[in-house]
Amino acid sequence: MRRDVGFCIPWVSLWLCACAPPPELGDGEQGARVDAARLDRTVADGPCGFPSPGEAGYGVEVGHRIANNAKSEVALVDCESEPLELADFFCARDDDYGDFNRGVFINVGAGWCSPCQEETLEFPALYEEYHARGIEFVQVLFQDWNAQAPTEQFCSDWREGRWITAAGGDFDAQTHLPFPIVMDQRFGWTGVYLGDPSAATPMNLLIDANGNIRWKLAGSKPDPETLRAQFELVIQEPYAPPQ
Repeated sequence: MRRDVGFCIPWVSLWLCACAPPPELGDGEQGARVDAARLDRTVADGPCGFPSPGEAGYGVEVGHRIANNAKSEVALVDCESEPLELADFFCARDDDYGDFNRGVFINVGAGWCSPCQEETLEFPALYEEYHARGIEFVQVLFQDWNAQAPTEQFCSDWREGRWITAAGGDFDAQTHLPFPIVMDQRFGWTGVYLGDPSAATPMNLLIDANGNIRWKLAGSKPDPETLRAQFELVIQEPYAPPQ
C-alpha cells in the first residue's frame, strides 16, 4: 500500500514541529517502490502483460528471459489442479506488500529427490525473510515419491509436510509451505528447463521483475547464504542485469 511517512510532535513549539516528506525510495531500499515505467509488460499474456523476449530472447540460461507457460504442453497447475501461468507473478501483488515483485525464485524438484526435501525445509525461513521485500517463491514439482506424475494428493501432502523419504519411510516435515506449489504433470515446462532429471534435479532459477534469468543452479542444493546474496542483488536492481 502506498503511504506517506511523516511525524509531527504536537506539544513541541511550532518551530520544532515538522512533517517529514515521503522518504526517497531508491532501488533496493526496504520499502522502495518498483518503478512501473521501467517494467516490460509488452506481451499480451496473462492479466497484466508479460515481458518481451528483450535483446537476448527467451531461453533457459542466465542472460536470457524466461518464457510464459501459457501453451497447453507446458501447462502448470496448483495443488487443486487450477491452471497457473508465470505471467500471474508479473502483476502487482494484492497482499500487504502491494507492489510488483522485484524477483521470482523458482525451485524445481521431485518427491523422490533427497536434496529437494532438504532445501525445501530451508525455504519457509527464507520466504519469511524476503517475501515482504519483493521476492516471490514458486515451487514446481514434476514427479512424486515414486517418480510418477504428481497428483493433487501428492501435492497436498508435500505442501503440508507429509513426506516419504528416499528410503520409503514416512516423514513428518513439521512444516506448512507458505508459497505457491505447482505441478508439471506432463513434464512439459520442466523438460525445457531441466533436461536430464537424474542429473539436474533440483534446479533453482531467480528471475527479476522483467523476466531476466539472473541466477541458475542445477543438480545440487544451494547454500542459503548464496540464495540471500542473489536475492539482494535482484532487490537492488530488479529491472535488468547489471552492465
